[in-house]
Amino acid sequence: MAAKENQGLQAIIIVLTLLVLGLLVSVFLVNNAKKTARAQADDLQTRNTESQRAQSQLQEEANNYKTWMGFSPEDSIDTLREPYTADMARYGENFAEEERNYRRILEQIENDYNKMASDESNAKDQVKDLKQQLRAVQAAANAQIEEYVKQLEEAKSDAASERVKFAEQDNQIKKEKEEIAAQLAAQRTEHDQQIASLRSQISELDGKIAKLDRANDRLLAERQSPDPFAEPADGKITWVNQRYSKAWINLGTADGLRPQVTFSVYSPNEADASKAVKKGSIEVLRVMEPHLAEVRITDDSNQDPVMPGDQIYSQVWNRGRQLGFAFTGFIDIDGDNKNDSALLKRIIQASNGEVDAAPAPYGNESGDIVDGEMDVATRYLILGDRSREGNQAESEHLSKAWDQMNEDADSLGVETIALDEFITLMGWRSDNRAVTLGPTARPDAFPAKPHTQELPRKRTQPTGTFRKRLPPTPF
Repeated sequence: MAAKENQGLQAIIIVLTLLVLGLLVSVFLVNNAKKTARAQADDLQTRNTESQRAQSQLQEEANNYKTWMGFSPEDSIDTLREPYTADMARYGENFAEEERNYRRILEQIENDYNKMASDESNAKDQVKDLKQQLRAVQAAANAQIEEYVKQLEEAKSDAASERVKFAEQDNQIKKEKEEIAAQLAAQRTEHDQQIASLRSQISELDGKIAKLDRANDRLLAERQSPDPFAEPADGKITWVNQRYSKAWINLGTADGLRPQVTFSVYSPNEADASKAVKKGSIEVLRVMEPHLAEVRITDDSNQDPVMPGDQIYSQVWNRGRQLGFAFTGFIDIDGDNKNDSALLKRIIQASNGEVDAAPAPYGNESGDIVDGEMDVATRYLILGDRSREGNQAESEHLSKAWDQMNEDADSLGVETIALDEFITLMGWRSDNRAVTLGPTARPDAFPAKPHTQELPRKRTQPTGTFRKRLPPTPF
């Protein structure tokens, strides 16, 4: 019995011990949580204090900025915006938007003030120098006046002795004066006659100049502002043979046409040939009759082929008239980096045109830059490349010719046209073309060509004929 009571007592003691330990652990945990919460509260209090201090510092800086700009610290941003906008409109209208601030405006005002002060100082120095010069002039004048007064007193003292001499001199002077007056009248008459003659010549020359100016203005106006319908078609296609790439046109011997003249082909609906869209080109092969010639189709499109009734036009050939042209720069027609000036001259001359001016050959003995001279009747100034790669001296020579001829074209009202555009409008096409290979090659440099090779006929057995198949013959 005593043993059971001891066991019960031990159990109670164990339970109490566990309760005490649990209570101690709970107290320890609660204490740690309390410390953590207190540390967090202290941290928040510190941050709040620092935030209030920063806010106070920012407010103090804002108040200082307001005071520096001349406003009250109590003014709000809405109160400041209206005077700031007015100040910027009044003092900063000449400044860029990003530079419109009081510091930049004050710097500009200070610069303007310093400049005005410098100008005022220079003006004062100039006034000082002028005053010194005036005093020097006045001193010299006073000296001269004193000298004249002295001479006058001496003359008065000698007046009695000099009176007779003065009378004689006076008579002599009157006589010389009358002679001079007569000579002056004669010279004036001669001078008036010369002036009248010169005025007559000037009036005549002014009339001629006015006439020349009016003629020049009229020519320039006609060249610079051409009539939109001033370039009608030269002729038209009368018949086409697409199989042999030939056609016939209504121009011939009566129109002064000759072989190798090239034309551009346009739609019959185009009223202005010079501005129409080109659909092809032709070259004269034979001049057959007064108004009939055979031509070769050198360029056309399968989508829009050359058809009877299409209009033809040439920038160079003109019926019954020879047009003048000029070209400048490095002329390279086929892209082989070689000078094709002679070829361009032949193309123009083949269409009954003439070359009025061109760059002089590099290194000529006379040292000329340009051969020939343009006038108001020159149709086009054809522009090649301004310089040539590989030869610096020749490139400078071509550049000088380019600048001089373009300046002459501007003064004469001559229209300029690029070389490629002129060749395209002429309808001329080179049989030999240079194609650049490599990364810079263009797909349009390799156009597809129609298959013209005649294929062999397919051998077939006539219908209804039986051909017996036999085994091959052994050897």
